[in-house]
Amino acid sequence: MPKYEIKSWRKPNDQKPQFGVINPFIPTTKIFDDLTIISETADACFLLETTEGIILIDAMEPEQRFYDAIIKGIHDIGYEPQDVKIILLTHGHGDHYGCMGALKKATGAKLYMGRMEEDLAINHAIGHFPPMDATADVYIEDGDDVVLGDTRVHCIMTPGHTQGCFSFIIPVTDEGRPHKLGLWGGTGLLPGVNIFQYLESLEKYNKICAEAGVDGAISNHPPCDDGVLRAQMCRQIGDGIPNPYVWTTEIFLNYNKRFENMCKRMLKIAPDGIVPERREFKPKDARDKK
Repeated sequence: MPKYEIKSWRKPNDQKPQFGVINPFIPTTKIFDDLTIISETADACFLLETTEGIILIDAMEPEQRFYDAIIKGIHDIGYEPQDVKIILLTHGHGDHYGCMGALKKATGAKLYMGRMEEDLAINHAIGHFPPMDATADVYIEDGDDVVLGDTRVHCIMTPGHTQGCFSFIIPVTDEGRPHKLGLWGGTGLLPGVNIFQYLESLEKYNKICAEAGVDGAISNHPPCDDGVLRAQMCRQIGDGIPNPYVWTTEIFLNYNKRFENMCKRMLKIAPDGIVPERREFKPKDARDKK
């Protein structure tokens, strides 16, 4: 045994989005030359600038304050709502489709999403969220590129979190240098989710991203990637200081292990591979406390 043992200084990232409470918004923040995050501490969406307008990626929750934050964010970076040409959704949960009817009306943008996710959002809305009040203009398919101007967002169907969930590879630049970001579309393991399907999708996503040279990640739920902290760093750093969103492909793949490890922990509770209802996997002593 060595006399001294060097241990990792890292803390496990076990943060989870806190829904059902009013979380504070952070300032609208440019994190790349052409990418801006609009976020509070549970949900985030992104404005991707192109030579022919803006792609809004996800839309947070269906409440007025989220709609207002998106419109403010568009103004903050010097654009008008009508400059948003495409709204691109990862999946059909209310904390991602937001005030879609109002957003489409304000922007005139076309809504791009998966066909199954449209059905989920309109006919099977989960939780306390109302059904989505808009329909898709374009259905995205596995392997599609969403093109606006000279920007191509690559779409990867990654069922697991939902049956038609999509993840994206997003091209950006930092001080003119090109990078590719991965956005894992659906993070959590909700009741009924097939864990083995989730893992298969993660493996597929990792392979495609590695082949594409993805070297950074963003998340639509900031607790997953310390998004609030990294955005704060972007607001404070100057020219030439490394961007906290720029990694390497190796680091990107290592980051995605957190989703794999989440699945492995759940499989100890649900060895059949199906996430049980939440009350079924609470520790007995916690259930019995009065």
